Amino acid sequence: MVSRSAAPQPLGSANQRRETMKWLPKEPMRYIGITAAFAVVSSAVFAADLKGREAVMQSPGGKYTTALEEAYIKPFEAETGAKIRLVESNTDESIAAVSAQVKAGKVEWDGLSSLDAPYMPKLIQDGVIEKIDVSKIPGLEKLPKAVSNEYGVPVLNSVVTVSYRTGDNVVPLKSVKDFFDPNIKGSRAVSSLAGEAQFVCALALLSDGVSVNELTKGIDIKHCLKVVDPIKDQITAYWANGSQMAQLMIDDSVDYCLCWDGRIVQAAQANPQWKIQHNGGIQFPSYLTYTTGTKNADVLDAFAVYMLDPKRQAEFTKLVGYSSPNPESVAYLPDNLKPFISVTPEAQAVLTTLPDALFKKMADQQVELGKAWQAYVAQ
Repeated sequence: MVSRSAAPQPLGSANQRRETMKWLPKEPMRYIGITAAFAVVSSAVFAADLKGREAVMQSPGGKYTTALEEAYIKPFEAETGAKIRLVESNTDESIAAVSAQVKAGKVEWDGLSSLDAPYMPKLIQDGVIEKIDVSKIPGLEKLPKAVSNEYGVPVLNSVVTVSYRTGDNVVPLKSVKDFFDPNIKGSRAVSSLAGEAQFVCALALLSDGVSVNELTKGIDIKHCLKVVDPIKDQITAYWANGSQMAQLMIDDSVDYCLCWDGRIVQAAQANPQWKIQHNGGIQFPSYLTYTTGTKNADVLDAFAVYMLDPKRQAEFTKLVGYSSPNPESVAYLPDNLKPFISVTPEAQAVLTTLPDALFKKMADQQVELGKAWQAYVAQ
């Protein structure tokens, strides 16, 4: 999975992310507490007395890293005197690195800044990430129960869905199911990556009437490929990283894309013809996780509190394009960004939430699915 990965360049999953969204406010972002809730958060951060301390976190790079720095890290460091040092690395590299560090008993990275939920079960099982102390992170209780996890602090609500461009002879997609309809003609883009196979197949099978409960028993790769086969001749592009995904839309290289919502936002910023369709998409949170054995959990706790403020989350969303998990953050977003946001009531009504049981099954099948998908793509 490379929803926000940083390698290889020019990984805007990552790395085209430094363009400023056109809906950004013209005035500089303000971080000084002006409300009671904001003051409580700031007090909690200051109470930790973190001056001179440092925590090291992985980040996928590019626009995600820029947003993390601008919306959270710089003001956090200015207020507390602590430092958050980022190491850029894509998801696969990050998991390998922290797993090796924990196994060797030499933890160099205190946490991962954005770990997608499907990866959580395996890392929990392997003892690579540790439980957070929820009592030290006020603000978690305000988030939807669906995103709560005792092994991580939610930072994003990620969506895999479809997009389409508005233009002559391009049929607007009314649901993800339409993407797999061979009678709707148009060039399509999907991922060639092994790690994305689980999402392609989940969407294909859900579109073909398979229930979420059935998926938790196992993803039928043969059934998946049977759904994809009728449109394979219309798949004219396979993206291998996030920047490619966005660029295919920006350049109008395809009519439709099965892709990540943040990339659709980035594409629409550069090319307003692109629209998102949440109906039939799948959603799951991404987490700030703590590496087992970190000696800087208190720094991460304070930083997590800082990140949970809805106003800061709105600023983060404006910069990165992905939805923040706190629904209260939507109130602080401009109207032209709201149609792309997955935590609005309208989007939530038509998105499918993937349960933990399915994540566990995906983890078990990931290698098998990936190999089968890449073999199919290469045919």
